[in-house]
Amino acid sequence: MAFDLQEQEQIDSLKVFWNQWGKWVVAGVGCLAIGYLGYKAYNLYQARQVEASAAVYVSLEQAAGAQDLAKVKAGAASIEADYATSPFAPRAAFLAAKAGFDKNDLAYARDQLNWVATHAKEPALVSLAQLRLANVLLDQKQYDAAVAQLNLAHEPAFDALYFDAKGDVFAIKGDKSAARDAYQAALAKLASDAPSREYIQTKLDALGG
Repeated sequence: MAFDLQEQEQIDSLKVFWNQWGKWVVAGVGCLAIGYLGYKAYNLYQARQVEASAAVYVSLEQAAGAQDLAKVKAGAASIEADYATSPFAPRAAFLAAKAGFDKNDLAYARDQLNWVATHAKEPALVSLAQLRLANVLLDQKQYDAAVAQLNLAHEPAFDALYFDAKGDVFAIKGDKSAARDAYQAALAKLASDAPSREYIQTKLDALGG
């Protein structure tokens, strides 16, 4: 069936458009297809990374339960080297740090907590790593380093814990005034019914007037 004049004009316009822009349309569609396939491939890769790191983490948990620090170190090193972006990696480092601390390998515990603080993507995990690192430094009697750690930026939800830890450091150093200020700041950050209020108040009272 013959085209009428209007239809013919539309066809001619499409021909002109396609001759001028057709290759760019094809290229654009191709880029979109490649991008979509790349996105799907990346998601599949990430899923497999998480699955593989989860398996290593399970073995690390078993080693920690058996108090086999050598196997814990091997498992943590594997996850941190091969699956650093997996959510299991910082959790493995926390587990390894605790295993090291329990075995009095404080240098190793520090290394693992430092790894979390510098590699974790979740702000809460970074804040927790810094707090625990300060506690390890306190055990090593590195008081100034512990305070410096507690002065780092952290999630507001950790304010009371950080002030409480500062109070502990200053109390051990013998700086009662600074300890008192820190404990009072910790109490100010806590709700009136917070379970830890009584404990912190006891430490504050123990400092005397």
